[in-house]
Amino acid sequence: MLNKPNPRFIRPLFIWLLLVCCLACAGKTQLRPRVQSHPNCFPFSLTSQGVVMAVVPFDGRRDVYSDPQDPRPLKPDFAWLKAGVRPTRIILANESDKAVFVDPMQVSAVGEDGVVYQAYSPREAGDAVVSSEAFRAHLSQGMKGALVGGALGAGVGAALGAVSGYRGGAAAEGAAWGGILGGIQGLMVGAASGRADLERRVRLLMESRQLAAEDLSPGMMRDGLVFFPAKPIRAVRLVVADAGRQKTVTVEIPVSLPPTPTETSPVTGRH
Repeated sequence: MLNKPNPRFIRPLFIWLLLVCCLACAGKTQLRPRVQSHPNCFPFSLTSQGVVMAVVPFDGRRDVYSDPQDPRPLKPDFAWLKAGVRPTRIILANESDKAVFVDPMQVSAVGEDGVVYQAYSPREAGDAVVSSEAFRAHLSQGMKGALVGGALGAGVGAALGAVSGYRGGAAAEGAAWGGILGGIQGLMVGAASGRADLERRVRLLMESRQLAAEDLSPGMMRDGLVFFPAKPIRAVRLVVADAGRQKTVTVEIPVSLPPTPTETSPVTGRH
């Protein structure tokens, strides 16, 4: 007489197979080209010293990597503002005849009350995200379904999107990369080691998306993120220097964001 399979082993095996199938599908269906738009295509942009600059602050309503011409932009699926962080995309195009330099840690945000907020380092922003109630809620929501942790990975990955580096190039990762990030942790996300590794991956992802602190040669574009506190802001300031760092110009780009009730969410230990 054959022994009946133990149901305790059937369910984890089924979930594992489901995760593998979903990850395979994610790699085939979620990876799609993204248009590399010139900075002057964005609502908040200007040109100074031959450098075209655009800023795209996260507003809670659309992904910062959405095509500005798309009437139905990709919706964000992670509550960054509730986590106390406002990712802001910086797009640069050097149309001058000299190399320029923009330090991501010299990018600041001007609040509606005139207070100037320095950008967080990716480490600070990552610590704020993984320790936030928004992160725990997102994780908990993912654990309610079969794709344990998958929702979290897709949320962070899709919200950060992909970075295009040079003129004429295009890149796409976003949700597919994020889905793998979360899904691969699916069966062990409840364990301490699984949670710690997931947090580490989220931090590494955020660090990899920061605006690069490198000279921008003539005719080249750069695209990356800086991380501000989740406060209402009215402008973003960039300091543009020559390649020798001898001369600098401070540029202020006005922005207009829709009010949200979560913009005042604090980041622990920061003001």
